[in-house]
Amino acid sequence: MKILPLSFYLQVLLCSLLWGSAFPVIKNSYEFLQITELSEQLVFAGSRFALAGLLILPFCRRSPLKVARESSTASLGMIIFGQTFFQYLFFYFALSVSSGALGALLVGAGSLWWVVLAPLMLRTSWPDRRQWITLFCCVVGICIAVYRPGVGSGNVLIGTIAFLLTSLSSSIGAIGIKREAIRGGSRALTALSLFIGGFLLMAVGAKGWGSYWTSFSWATFGVTVYLAILSATAFTLWNRLIENYSVNVLSSFRFLIPLCGVIESAIFIKGETIGMGIVVGGVLIVGSLAISSRIERNR
Repeated sequence: MKILPLSFYLQVLLCSLLWGSAFPVIKNSYEFLQITELSEQLVFAGSRFALAGLLILPFCRRSPLKVARESSTASLGMIIFGQTFFQYLFFYFALSVSSGALGALLVGAGSLWWVVLAPLMLRTSWPDRRQWITLFCCVVGICIAVYRPGVGSGNVLIGTIAFLLTSLSSSIGAIGIKREAIRGGSRALTALSLFIGGFLLMAVGAKGWGSYWTSFSWATFGVTVYLAILSATAFTLWNRLIENYSVNVLSSFRFLIPLCGVIESAIFIKGETIGMGIVVGGVLIVGSLAISSRIERNR
C-alpha cells in the first residue's frame, strides 16, 4: 500500500474545514444581509467567485487565456459549468430552502458520483464488490438523514435534489480538471472556472443587481471577501490534489467535508438542530466513505 504524505492529509483537512465553514457563513448571511431573492443570492455568489478567480491569477504558472485556447472545449466547459456555475447555482438555491447540516452531508456524499463517473470518463478501475457495498450503505445513510434531518431543515425534498445536483456538478468539474490539469495547470484552470463561472452566475441573477448593490454594506463586503479567499484557497489546493492524485483516492477523502460541514453548521447556524436522521445517516455516510477510502488505498 502506498503511504500518502502528511502534506496530503493537511491539505485535505484544510479544504474540508474551509468548505465546511461556507455552509454556516452563507446561511447566516442570507438572514443578516437580508438576501431573500434567488437573483440576489446569485449576484452574491457570482461576485464572490469572480473575485476568487482574480485572487488566484498572481499564482498561476501560465496565462489563463493561453491555457483556455489550448484546452479541450469539452473539458473546459465541464470545469467552468460543472465546478462553478451549475454547482453553485444549485448550492445557493438549496441553502435558501434547506438546512446547512443536511447540505453538508449530501454535498459531501458526492463521492457516489465520482466513483461512477470516473471509470466512464477517466478510464479508472471500477469499484470492487466491497466498495459497492459501502456505497450502498452510503445511499441508505442519505435516505435516513433525509427522513429525519432535524428542526430548521426547510423543504427537505427540494433541498435534497438540489444538493445532490450540486455534488454531481462538482464531480463533473473535477473530471474536467483531471483531464486538462497536466497540460494547462490546475491554478490557471481554477482561476478561469471561478472568474467566468462567477460572471455567469451574476448574469443569470441580473434581476437582483439593483436591490443587491443598493443594500451593499461593509458587512456584505467583508463576507464576500472571506468567501472569495475561502474559494480561492480551497479550490486551488483541491484542484492541485486532483492533478497529482487518483480521483478515486480523493473521492474517498471527501468524507471529511460533510463531517466538518455538519459540525460547523450545528455550532454556528441559529435555529437549526441536528435530528436523529442526520446523526445515524451521517455515521453511515462518513463510515462508508472512510472504509471505501481504505479499500481504494489498499488496491
